[in-house]
Amino acid sequence: EAADVAPGGLGPGCVGRLRAEAAGALVRESAPGRAPRAAEAEGPEPGLALVVVAPRDGLQAWAPDPGGAADWIASGTPHLYAGVLEGTGVVGPLVLPGATACAGCMERERVDRDPAWPRMLVQWRSAHRRRTAAACDLGLSTAVAGLAAAHALSFLDGELPASTASRWEAALPALHWDSSPVRPHPDCPCAAAVPSEQAVPS
Repeated sequence: EAADVAPGGLGPGCVGRLRAEAAGALVRESAPGRAPRAAEAEGPEPGLALVVVAPRDGLQAWAPDPGGAADWIASGTPHLYAGVLEGTGVVGPLVLPGATACAGCMERERVDRDPAWPRMLVQWRSAHRRRTAAACDLGLSTAVAGLAAAHALSFLDGELPASTASRWEAALPALHWDSSPVRPHPDCPCAAAVPSEQAVPS
C-alpha cells in the first residue's frame, strides 16, 4: 500500500505488489552478491543464525506472544524483537535461548508485577486486530529499523549488542533511547534462569 513506502525501504513502484514479494525483491537488489542455491551448497543447509522479529503490529514486539517464539526457543535460534507501537519504538531484547530472558520470561515478570496484565493484553490485542492499519511515525520507524539492523549486524559479526537481555525504547517527540534489563524468570520453561542460579562461588 502507499503507506508502506518509505525512504530506504519499499519504493513507489512496489505499491500494489504483495509485501513479501516486494520485500524479497528489495533484499535481492540490496545484497552485495548472489545467495547460493540449496543445490550448490555443500552439506546440510545451516540453521538460521538470527531471526529479527519485526511484526507489522508493534504490540507483538512490545509484548511478544511466547507461543510465537516456541520453535526458536526449542531450536536454540537467537531472535531480536523490534517494532513501533504508535509513538513508542522498541528494539530488543536479543534472546539467546537458554541463556537470556525470552518472551515467556517477559510475560511472567509482567504478571508478577500486575496480575491484571493478561486481561489488559487480551483487550489490546483484540483492539489491534480490529484496526485496519496501525499508527506509525515514519521517522520513529526508520530509527527503530536502523538500530535493529545495527544490533543484528553486530551479533552476526560475533559481538553481543546492547540489546542482549535488554530492551531499548524511545518515544516521540524527544526520541531519547532508554534501556531496561530483561531478566530470566525462574518459572519459565526456557531455563535461562538456571545458569544464573549456578553461579561459580568466589
